[in-house]
Formats: sequence, C-alpha cells, structure tokens
Amino acid sequence: MNNQDSKPPITRRSVLMAAAAVSAGTALQSCAPPGDQPIAKQTPKSHDLDFDVIVIGGGFAGVTAARELGVEGKRVLLLEARPRLGGRTFTGNFQGKKVEFGGSAVHWIQPHVFAEMQRYGKGFEEVPLVDLDATNVMLSSGEIKRISPSEFGEAYDSARIAFCAGSKELFPRPYSPFFKPGVLELSNVSAADHMESLGLNELQKATLNAELTLYGGAPPDEFSYTSFLKIYALAAWDYYVFSDSEKRYKISDGGTLGLCQAILDHSGAEVRLGKVVAKVHQDQNAIRVETTDGQTVSAKAAVITVPTKVYDDIDFTPGLSNEKREFIANAEMCDGACLFVRFKQNLGNTFSFCDDPNPFTAIQTEYFDDDFGTIVKVTLGRQSLIDLNDHDAVSAVMKRLFPKAEIEAISSYNWATDPFSRQAWPSYRVGWFSKYKEMAKPEGRLFFAGGATADGWHAYIDGAVESGIRAGREVRQALAEESASTGAS
Repeated sequence: MNNQDSKPPITRRSVLMAAAAVSAGTALQSCAPPGDQPIAKQTPKSHDLDFDVIVIGGGFAGVTAARELGVEGKRVLLLEARPRLGGRTFTGNFQGKKVEFGGSAVHWIQPHVFAEMQRYGKGFEEVPLVDLDATNVMLSSGEIKRISPSEFGEAYDSARIAFCAGSKELFPRPYSPFFKPGVLELSNVSAADHMESLGLNELQKATLNAELTLYGGAPPDEFSYTSFLKIYALAAWDYYVFSDSEKRYKISDGGTLGLCQAILDHSGAEVRLGKVVAKVHQDQNAIRVETTDGQTVSAKAAVITVPTKVYDDIDFTPGLSNEKREFIANAEMCDGACLFVRFKQNLGNTFSFCDDPNPFTAIQTEYFDDDFGTIVKVTLGRQSLIDLNDHDAVSAVMKRLFPKAEIEAISSYNWATDPFSRQAWPSYRVGWFSKYKEMAKPEGRLFFAGGATADGWHAYIDGAVESGIRAGREVRQALAEESASTGAS
C-alpha cells in the first residue's frame, strides 16, 4: 500500500507551512495573482490611503466581494493567508485524478453559484451517485448492513421526507428564514430531538442520523433542526431536487479553483497570498490592517470573510460587538474532514452511510473501472474520532466496509485542524441559527461575509457567493454615502 508520508503539523503563524494539512501525495495547486489587464478600470488614487477596500480571505466570499467592488472601479486589495485561493474549497490531484478536498457541490437550483458558472462559462460534472451497484449502512454499534440499493433508498428517502415534512410551512420564503415566527419558537430543538419524534426503524434512523451528522459536523443532538430544514426548503421543498443538489454535481472546467480564479481575475484586485492578518484597526477615517510579517495597509473599508472560528486569531480595535463575539464563541462546531482512498479492484458504483459515532460518515465512489480500480471519497462529519495521519487506522475501517479490496493509496485534508479554517463547512449549533444575522451586520467601516452569514445555502459554495454579493453592495452604498456627505468626487 502506498501511504503518503504526513507533513509536520502547522500553526497559523507559519505561513509557508499553511498547506501542510494535505498529505504529501496531494498536489497543491497554487494560484498566481490575476493578470495585468483587469476587466474593470479602477479609479485613480484620490486619497492618502493605500486602497479603497481591503478584502480579508480568498475563498468564494472574498473573491466575490472583490469582484463586486472592483468592477465598480474601487481599488481593492485581497489578502489570503494560504499560498492558494479557494478557502474551504480545494481542487487537488489524487492518483492522477482531479478531486475536490473541500466544498464542491453545486446545482442549478443554487442561484448565486449557478449565475457565476454561467458568467464564466463553467459547466457541471456529474459524479457516479445514481444507478448504484452496492450500498452499506454501518450502524452506531459498528455492525454493517449490506443491503440492496433499493432497500437503502427506501430507508433513506422515507426517513428524510418524514424529517423535512414541515419545511414548506416553516419556510415559505426560504431566503427570509424568519418570516414565520414558528422558526424562532423551534430554535432550541435539535435535529436529534425531532428525529426521535418520528418513530423510525433501525435503517431509517441510521441513514438519517448519518446525514444529520454530515451536515452538522457534530452529533445530531448538537445540530440545529431548523437550519437543516431551511436548506431543504431552498430546494423547492422537494426531496429529489435536494438529493440532486447535495452530492451529485461539481464544477467542470477547472473545478472550484477554476471558478474562484475567474471571479478574481474579473475583479482586477491586487492579490497577496501567504499574508496572515494579525490586527484590524478602524478609526473615524480609515481601516488599517497589519499582517504577521509586520506590513500595514490602509483603506476606507474592509470586508472580513474568514471562517467564524478564525476571528479570534485577529485583534480587532475597537473590539467586535458582544453579539458577534458570542456567535464566534458558540455558534458553529463543524468537525469535518475529507479523505480519498484508491482501491486496486473495481468496486463499482457504491455508497455507504456510517451512523454516528463511527468516524467515516459518508463514502461514495468517485472513479471506477477495471484498469484503474476505484477511488472513493470519504466525508467525515467528526474527524476527531480518528487520526487521519494514522493510515493503519484508516485502512482498518475501510477494510471493514470493503473486506476484499486492496488499498493502493490514501490522501486527506483535515479542515478542522487547518489553522486558517479551524472548522469545515458552516453549521449551526442548537439555538444559534436564529442569530447568524448578527454576524453579518456591518460595524463602522467593517463588513462581514462568509457562508455562515448567508440567508440561503449557508453550508454550500452558493452561500459564500451570496454573502460576498451582499457585502459588496453594503460597502458600495456606505462609500457612496460617505462621498456624498463630504462632497468628494
């Protein structure tokens, strides 16, 4: 078995080691700054500050905010701590195949990312998630049920339909999630609480519990019931559309990195990679951002797009509001990671769910044929249950699911231990979904984006893009009002 050697652990202060969470077999795809010919013609410097706007974070929220401001002629600087773009998306290579180590699911029902794909000519790539050859369910006890795809589908479909039965009544306007007061009344109900009320059988409960662990990145008794129902409602309250949207399609033509780079190229922003922000100071007239290498840049405004758990690594002066600090400390808990395994044999098109507390939550085939063998993608809702650098431990779990298969290679990315994310996809703890709008509120010259602040598909790329569009609009309006009040041109 070709187990790649793991690289040393990384710290947030060690910029040059920022990508070491990927095992050595994974090809890092670094992103150069955009070309010298931006589409937007930027306004010449008309003040003593270095830029009009500084965007902190080069994921989809950050590049979208930069584009929204750059095309309006604003002078934009984008600072990214990693040596690459993409944030919590990451297009890489494994065994000669393009794979996505982070967020990847896209769909035409997700309006913001679909619009960006159309704008930049990106298509859909379908992963083999239909016409399954084999399905497994690992119960919470560790027992494995090898059942037919039809039996698996019946259990999974019926459980999730029952769980989401009230979505249309609670979320008739999903992008205004608190339109119905009943949503707030249910804010302290966990996904586990609601599931227990449904009277599910063993297989139904196991598949649904695995799905909820996947979305929450935590045990379902910690995960907000209403936050999951809101995402379901965004798929037109339709089970099959939702199923299509969550695991079946990803971006072709360069993957998530290709789309992220296209948006940034359009912005005309100046990009500085490997710049870790240490301090953000705002006063009446300006924002000053200091990086860990001692550089300071100034602007009229800043857009902060870092993941929620990274905020504590930045010294804000004055400090953020109490509401934001409470949200940062308590709201999110996603303990997720991603793993790819190549098998020598062709295992066919397979899908497995593992009920909590098993470490591997969902396993699906990505590539398979007789000559190449099989690559499966494993999504871990709770990476802390296993050491991903211990390939013997990883192999032992995989061999239980696929006992006759020979493992050729393993590669992983641990988002929960990455110092520039500290968590995987956005998810809300019980009682905190109702407070995400506090995280999105501007504070003086500071504006906030990121999937966790989105009204819509907060756990997806679409939510990050949505938030970047909103933050860009807020900055434009604020600067226009300031310019009008001071009589500036």
